[in-house]
Amino acid sequence: MKSRRIKKNKYAQAMDATLDLHGYTRAEADIEVRAFLQDARAKSYHKVRIITGIGVHSENGMGVLKNYVENLIYDLGLSYRQAKFGEGGEGAIDVVVR
Repeated sequence: MKSRRIKKNKYAQAMDATLDLHGYTRAEADIEVRAFLQDARAKSYHKVRIITGIGVHSENGMGVLKNYVENLIYDLGLSYRQAKFGEGGEGAIDVVVR
């Protein structure tokens, strides 16, 4: 009988931590994201996810946090990408902390 190797998905994205910003203002989100990323660095996390949502419940139906948070992450010198479709898609950002 031949043994089978279980193939792991090399594209699986296990996150070390997640921050959900639903309901936050830009000012509140700024404080929370900075603290979250600082804590992630202190804990030597590799990848974290920040959920910004897509703005469904926003006043005008347009999200206000995603671009703001992406710019903040960029300014902090970190790399990021939009989460994959089944992992939050347009409403989530995956950040490489190290």
